[in-house]
Amino acid sequence: MKQFIFIIGLLFSVTMFSQTLERTVIGSTGKTLSNTNGSINFTVGELVVTTNSNGTAILNQGFQQEAIILKIRLSPIAFLQGPLATSGTTTMDDSLRSNSLLPTTSPYSDGLTCENSVFNNTGNDAIIDWIWITLRDKNDKTIVLASQSALLQADGDIVDTNGISPVQIALSSDSYFVGINHRNHLGIISTNPVTLNTTSTTTINLSDTTTAVFGGTNSVLNMGNGIFAMIAGDFDENGQIQNIDTNSVIQLLGISTYNKADLDMNGQVQNSDINNLLNPNIGKGEQF
Repeated sequence: MKQFIFIIGLLFSVTMFSQTLERTVIGSTGKTLSNTNGSINFTVGELVVTTNSNGTAILNQGFQQEAIILKIRLSPIAFLQGPLATSGTTTMDDSLRSNSLLPTTSPYSDGLTCENSVFNNTGNDAIIDWIWITLRDKNDKTIVLASQSALLQADGDIVDTNGISPVQIALSSDSYFVGINHRNHLGIISTNPVTLNTTSTTTINLSDTTTAVFGGTNSVLNMGNGIFAMIAGDFDENGQIQNIDTNSVIQLLGISTYNKADLDMNGQVQNSDINNLLNPNIGKGEQF
């Protein structure tokens, strides 16, 4: 009898303390991972049904999907006549940086920004100014396919907004004419299309020879030491250095700020900007 009661009690206790596990959705747990090349979202247990790519983006199709943008990587090299002439060396003068005049927001149309700490770099890696990169159709250099702000270092390297990394632009691997523009210097463009890809960084030196840029000696100035620099003086950014540029700079003489009239980029608009840089270059223009 006692044994029977014990068995009944055991069954009762099992009934009282047992539990039922219902099916649950585990897809609410996940993560977003990213690096300089792109980002991906995923959820726990997510099934990837298929993967599609068009050369520019990769798309994993499943319960959740987000395109991963592939970017070509490039490291252009260019020099500006103004700050290079001021320094008297093989690196450009970084007075705008050292005088805390460089803005953390690009003066160009995309309005990219950088951290103020980027301007703490000194020496060859000191930031001189913002620069504007254009990538153009390999069959027609007048067709701009992409453009982006970047930063120019004292030794001519053009880098991403973190002040160190190669520039990355969201285009597929292909050949492009590479153009460089600056707010008070004449722009330049590569003589030939350059092959760029998403898996490695391509260096494009537009300063070591006149043949590197379209227009040759009409596009750059020989600064000595094997450096050919972009030409200073295009205050109104119309691709020509004219008397109107001189007249505009005269109106701003004496100011000390980040301004296009400061052609040598020492932080001040002075007669030397006109006499040493602008007037000698009147009549010059972009070659593309």
